[in-house]
Amino acid sequence: MATWNTVKAEVDAAGGNLDGVRRTKLLAVEAVTHRPLIIYATDFLHPEKVRACQGQVGLAAEDKEGFIEVTSRLSGDQLDVLLHSPGGEPEAAESIVEILRSKFRSIRFVVPDAAKSAAAMLALSGDEILMDATSELGPTDPQMLVPRDAQTVIAPAHAILEHFRKAEADLSANPNKTPVWLPILRLYGPSLLIECENAINLTKTLVADWLERYMFAGQDDARKKASGIAEELGSQSRFLSHGRRIGIQHLKDLGVKVANLADDAQLQKAVWELYTAISLTFEFTGAFKLFENGHGDALIRLVQTLKLPLPQPLPPQPRPDS
Repeated sequence: MATWNTVKAEVDAAGGNLDGVRRTKLLAVEAVTHRPLIIYATDFLHPEKVRACQGQVGLAAEDKEGFIEVTSRLSGDQLDVLLHSPGGEPEAAESIVEILRSKFRSIRFVVPDAAKSAAAMLALSGDEILMDATSELGPTDPQMLVPRDAQTVIAPAHAILEHFRKAEADLSANPNKTPVWLPILRLYGPSLLIECENAINLTKTLVADWLERYMFAGQDDARKKASGIAEELGSQSRFLSHGRRIGIQHLKDLGVKVANLADDAQLQKAVWELYTAISLTFEFTGAFKLFENGHGDALIRLVQTLKLPLPQPLPPQPRPDS
């Protein structure tokens, strides 16, 4: 297994050429798989970078541009996607799936570290997921932005619904508790209940549809298997925390098609060296979102620090003749 120090030594030997080393590692993975590979990775594990880019590490509509950039010149109908992301907008995942599936018949997602939330949804749109014991997906239950104490916080849609249901049951049993519940319920707004229900239904529908159409295509029980997995992974009550780890064995037990990278030592080594090179890029540059392929096409979003020069005194001006 590659280590940080060994790949860093390669970067140092290359004169600090992070891009060159990373692209060499990308091509090394393709040499093992004989399939084109693209990278979609974001630097969400360093809080200072997340703050510096104003939280723009999540899966978002503007990511379509990056996926188009790194797939437009690829030929053939097969694709591997190295995926490292905290998730983001389910609607963005839906758009990206359409972009990829309009061009490629066979898609595998390679998850060396983590693909959470909407990124887990994206991984589940593949024909297969490649992981190992260190990899993890996350629950797909949707999160909502809710105003609270003069700020906006993220809350699970399932938890908000449960809060409403508890309030409904409590008030039905004891209407005298209305003064207690009213200030709490006012925070949510009148439409939030419906928005939560819609978000939950959308997430489960997308995951079930992708699993049925792609991963389980042609299987007699495809719909039943897909619906069961979508229900399980979208259950907040099952995992209790949106950040919970869902590892390779759990996914296999659910019936998800997962290949263990450890079964192919050469591929595992190549993937981990590439992921380490990506991590070094994030560590030593302002990059926070990376799209790249093996043909030299890339879109790298950077944290921009604008430093304006200090004002300089004007040179002496000639005085007009009197």
